[in-house]
Amino acid sequence: MFSWHASVEGVDATFAQPLQAVDLSFLGSRLPPEVHVDMEECLRASLQAAENKLRPGQGSTMLTPAGISMNTAGSLSVLSDYEVDFAYDDEAVDKALNTMFREIVAEAADLRCMALNYYVRMKDPTEGGGPQDVSMRRSTDWQDRTQTPPGSVEAVTVDLEHRAGVAFAVFMPYAWQRSTLIVGDLIAAPTRRQVWS
Repeated sequence: MFSWHASVEGVDATFAQPLQAVDLSFLGSRLPPEVHVDMEECLRASLQAAENKLRPGQGSTMLTPAGISMNTAGSLSVLSDYEVDFAYDDEAVDKALNTMFREIVAEAADLRCMALNYYVRMKDPTEGGGPQDVSMRRSTDWQDRTQTPPGSVEAVTVDLEHRAGVAFAVFMPYAWQRSTLIVGDLIAAPTRRQVWS
């Protein structure tokens, strides 16, 4: 059953061990321990960054994507800054994600894992099933003051991929109750490998 949780205040992530909170049965087998550790670290950092961006309140920040890579030594790096106008360019999120993806591909031989996160709107998961009717949010949506349509929720999506050949996405639904950020149970879904295929 799907449930909501108050976001942890401060700099700690609500999900300290996010891979323990998702159903990865679609992978067919357990993740090798070193892959699990790498993907969990990238996912935790991505979700924590998204929560920190959202915590100040609804409409207070633009919905900009972000990326994290893990090098072969196990160090995390935030992906490079990109030259797009998030405030007024409707294609800014696509451009930024493509730029970050190209950066990852160019450095793939020196990386173990990567995560790209962005904001989506999807069917309310309390109705059961995995992520459905997912559409990417634009950074220019700040100009649109309309509420989330009935039957749908906002979510952060984190696309994860490991050089060991594992790829999946994790969705973290979010909302505000009386100006407090709440996050929903994490939902995982299969994706195809794009960097290390």
